[in-house]
Amino acid sequence: MSTQQVISFNYTLRNKAGEVLDQSPEGRPLEFLSGAGQIIEGLEENLLTMETGGSDEVIVRPEKGYGFRDEAQIDTVSIAQLPVDEVKVGDYFQAGQDRHSPVVRVVKVEGDQVTLDANHPLAGEDLVFSVDLVAKRDATEEELAHGHAHSSGGCCGGNGGEGEGGGCGCSH
Repeated sequence: MSTQQVISFNYTLRNKAGEVLDQSPEGRPLEFLSGAGQIIEGLEENLLTMETGGSDEVIVRPEKGYGFRDEAQIDTVSIAQLPVDEVKVGDYFQAGQDRHSPVVRVVKVEGDQVTLDANHPLAGEDLVFSVDLVAKRDATEEELAHGHAHSSGGCCGGNGGEGEGGGCGCSH
């Protein structure tokens, strides 16, 4: 029997001022595999202790959310170093060719100099989640092997392995 679980929940994320920052789509709960690092630590810890059908308000502090702001993650570079020709404040882009390269946000443009911030936009923020736990079950061996939940529609929301060449079709 697996100790990792697949958890489905609806949520609304607000900042401390009460402004809605994000929420799950109506009728489509977010589903994740516990222990796989797919959601922030503070929210996952709370969901693991909740019972199916339960609701809660969860306050996640920065150390268990997106971390604290790090001024070392802010850098000024020449626009010529960027992978784009034009930038404006608020633009986001990946800072390198590797898919693991950080995503940066343009925070200042002055002449041919651009200031980039690699901090997560919610770094340093207390996050207030209103959550409703829809379902919780033990993960299957296939889900554990793939490192993610397979929705009720089959593997990765697909056809349960009935498609081309059989199998999941997940990129793992």
